[in-house]
Amino acid sequence: MAQGVPRTLALERAATSVAARDGVVIWSRLDATRKTYSLVKSVDGGAPNRIRVGPRAKGPFDIDLGTNGSGATYAVYTRDDGDIYRLNVASGSELKVVKLSSPAIEERDPTIMRGEIAFVRRTRGYDELRIGNTSGASKGSRLIVKHRSIVSAELSLTHVAYVVTGPGPISADGAKSVRVRDLRTGADKQVYRAVSTGANVAGVTRPTYVASPQGFMWARANIGADTGQRFVRYTLRDSQLAYAEGSSFFTSTAWAGTLLGAATSSAFQDTDACDDETVNICRVQLSGPLDFTLGP
Repeated sequence: MAQGVPRTLALERAATSVAARDGVVIWSRLDATRKTYSLVKSVDGGAPNRIRVGPRAKGPFDIDLGTNGSGATYAVYTRDDGDIYRLNVASGSELKVVKLSSPAIEERDPTIMRGEIAFVRRTRGYDELRIGNTSGASKGSRLIVKHRSIVSAELSLTHVAYVVTGPGPISADGAKSVRVRDLRTGADKQVYRAVSTGANVAGVTRPTYVASPQGFMWARANIGADTGQRFVRYTLRDSQLAYAEGSSFFTSTAWAGTLLGAATSSAFQDTDACDDETVNICRVQLSGPLDFTLGP
């Protein structure tokens, strides 16, 4: 299968991040006058429309798409108060997840699947990856894993993938590793590692759940290098990695489906710059079908 031609959904005024599931793509849009972000949604590659929920002032929404206990598509994110909110994507109804939100400590980067929500909370110099259920019987969250720096996480039906930083050749956080943990057994392993060198800075986007074949996908962007830009897919069944052509400009990725491919947002890494000699860099795109036949 040949790799598809990317389709642009939007050009944005500021860097953003994308979430996707089953043809639905959601991202943040900057209101340059109010200096706040709203949420917009595209369905099956269509024009984006605003979601009627309140804005966020502290940067783009840290949004993730998944399902509630009945299988309906839901989004989760945090607001300026550092608490977790859940959105019914079909109805637009938003609800604060009080049982999982600490009154004293901020949460970030929540992810939802089958009614369970995992999120990161920093306490005593460590990042804690925690999980809880949104059902009426839920009493709070439990600790999954603790690490000095957890960048992001993504739930599947049976596992959680998360990105951590560690020492590399040029700095104390110059390596980014993707780890996958079995939620039932607690088995936890590193499945991918990207290392920065003097010539390039290795970026790894937040993993995204892929339903078939079941696993996770992310992107590696080698900033400052001409090679090694890859979409990376990890399959749970056989613990194998596969690779497709990516881009050094990707700042976030999410799986929208086999035909639409990956939803991506692009910018100069770690900056809010959106224009390079009149070329708009901050764009949201669909990759189209991906051809996972390349080498690492």
